[in-house]
Amino acid sequence: MAVPEDHARPDGPTVAIHVAVIPSLARRKEGDPVVLLAGGPGQAASDLGRMAEALSAIRRTRDIVLVDQRGTGLSRTLTCPALSAPLPDDAWNDPRYNDEALMRAEWQRCIAELQGNPRTHRTDDYVADLERVRGALGARQFNLWGGSYGSRVALRYMQLHPQAIRSSVLDGVAPTSLKLPQDILAHTEALLRDRFAACGRQQACADTHGNLSARFDELLATLSRTPAKVRLPHPATGRPIDATIDDRGLLALLWPLLYTPETFRLVPQMIQQAAAGDFAALVTSTAGRSSRDFEFSPLLRVAVLCAEDMAGHPSAQAGRWQRLEQLFLDACRDFPAGQAPADFFAPTRSDVPTLLVSGSLDPVTPPSEAERAARTLMRHRHVIVEGWGHIVSHHPCVRRAVVRFIETADPQADPLACEAELKLPDPLFYVTNLVAK
Repeated sequence: MAVPEDHARPDGPTVAIHVAVIPSLARRKEGDPVVLLAGGPGQAASDLGRMAEALSAIRRTRDIVLVDQRGTGLSRTLTCPALSAPLPDDAWNDPRYNDEALMRAEWQRCIAELQGNPRTHRTDDYVADLERVRGALGARQFNLWGGSYGSRVALRYMQLHPQAIRSSVLDGVAPTSLKLPQDILAHTEALLRDRFAACGRQQACADTHGNLSARFDELLATLSRTPAKVRLPHPATGRPIDATIDDRGLLALLWPLLYTPETFRLVPQMIQQAAAGDFAALVTSTAGRSSRDFEFSPLLRVAVLCAEDMAGHPSAQAGRWQRLEQLFLDACRDFPAGQAPADFFAPTRSDVPTLLVSGSLDPVTPPSEAERAARTLMRHRHVIVEGWGHIVSHHPCVRRAVVRFIETADPQADPLACEAELKLPDPLFYVTNLVAK
């Protein structure tokens, strides 16, 4: 559907927004559909098929609506030729991965050839688009499910249009006060230290990997001085991968592995192998993930972060993650981003019934962020899944709780029996490529 490019100028140019509706199975469905809000920023809602499937019981009574945020997925409102093609399966062989000067030059060329108006690609612009969609669908209210950055969209929607929201589920809560990358990298470092300590408490892990924190710091220092040259076959295509890994590259490879306890179990063994000069497991952990799982929009991410998270951001902080934080600072330096409204960073004060869910081992949006958001939510309940990472709505018990909450819009309803058992044991770490102890 067409929406104003700039909602402050409703009679000005328009952009096309992609909307998909997964219809209810009921003959007489409820008039308030459920809208799934994607994360990132930069993920498209139309790529949330797995979440829509996990919450498919919602369709007994309600439609599920997916609206690609402008600049993502099929809402291609912000593009540049340099970033228009999807990543190839052998992206490691792209020279931009191994040459920071070339990467910066390509980014400057992208800014110079930018198509679309990045100043109108903020969270509030997406919320305004969603209101237009609600009117077009004839929905009296929406129920929101927002994951990670999507929870920020939901909170902002509740702030700006409280009458439009019947209920809200926030998973991996990222309030507007949370700053990416500064706060998120601080949370990541705290979890990394906690997990290194957990390895030390498990005898087999401690005996095999020793002082992981010291070994990791030593590896980062070595790669900072002398980047490693890696050549190995791509796990899917067999074609050779040629990569140069420095300290920033090592951090970029490890960060996605921290999001779930299942993959973090591999990290001590990967660090030990890398310290011995074997980067195969680390590199193929990224190369083995298909870039076509979802088409992430780096331009939308930068447009949002530069307008909101990075506004007035100081120079990069010292510590392990400084090189990654500097990437965000560099991306925003010359980017023509918009500006968040003055009230954007204020806590969301709302009486909309809200269910907050968190994983205790979430490296980027830990339960403390949900607790911070909950202080000004008058009608809420917070469910924490012990031993789980980022985004917990896939958990069988949690998804039943989510569906039940949306049906009742009552956060104080008696919890399901399984909610008292949402405690997973501390995962065992791998001490070889095949054995976890």
